[in-house]
Amino acid sequence: MRVLAERYELHERIGRGAMGEVWSATDVTTGADVAVKVAQQWALEDPGLVERFERESTLLRRLASPFVCALIASGRDADGQPFIVVERLQGETLEQLLAREGYLPMATVGCIADELLQALVLAHSAGIIHRDLSPSNVFLHRTPAGEAITKVLDFGIAKVVGPEAESGAPRTGHRVTMGSLPYVAPEQLGDSARAGPRADLYALGTLIFRALTGQLPYGTAKGMALIALKRESEALSIDEATGETWPAQLRSFLAKTIARSPSKRYASAELALAAWREAVHGKGPRVVMPEGLRDSTPTLTLHGPGGKK
Repeated sequence: MRVLAERYELHERIGRGAMGEVWSATDVTTGADVAVKVAQQWALEDPGLVERFERESTLLRRLASPFVCALIASGRDADGQPFIVVERLQGETLEQLLAREGYLPMATVGCIADELLQALVLAHSAGIIHRDLSPSNVFLHRTPAGEAITKVLDFGIAKVVGPEAESGAPRTGHRVTMGSLPYVAPEQLGDSARAGPRADLYALGTLIFRALTGQLPYGTAKGMALIALKRESEALSIDEATGETWPAQLRSFLAKTIARSPSKRYASAELALAAWREAVHGKGPRVVMPEGLRDSTPTLTLHGPGGKK
């Protein structure tokens, strides 16, 4: 059994990212269950990748939010391999849930989106742009008390902007697209260095669209065909994509978040959060949501398969 830094006993691999593997582990000092992300061996040969891996722990220290997977510790093993220790989550990713259910009830999506937007409000206020928000990086965590809560994972390719930007931080090269293509904003294609806060909102809108309908805004298009559509055409509205009539405020929210031009999207995560809550609870065509969602920090109530609205 491998023990990192003479403290973290690794058990089984539970995930793999672009640069690292995630293992379930035990802190042998405290007995606590944790998760440990270690850099993959091939990444250790590139100083830039190592720098980016270690930088994730620096960013996580700024993000004290119940909706972001919490950092516990970071360091290097005796052989120089960098690692990050985070809270051990119980549950599944949104990607796993959608693979099983196809699409989710509005009540469930309402809670998930609210909590993700709260995470983005904090991240953007700290000058941090995630750049890879997708169902695989959204975890639906179940606390020991049985409460469900949404957690954003993996800030490994995040970008820092404004006064919080670090001098000498690893740069994203031009002509490089980072992130999961279906969720990448058009301006991010071919140059992820251009991604700003509104790129995260685009990813969030795409994620909501997928969760509600079981399909993506550009249908089944992939690869270069998807890139061309994102660059040249607006996505179908949720009504057009599904052949159903959705509440007007929800339809407007999605159209604005997944607009092809960043200037047509919400100017900030704060405004998007307010608009989302208005779409869920406001006047006009009404979507019935759990009472708990009326609070500023609602908890997620997971339901089985059900109606789309």
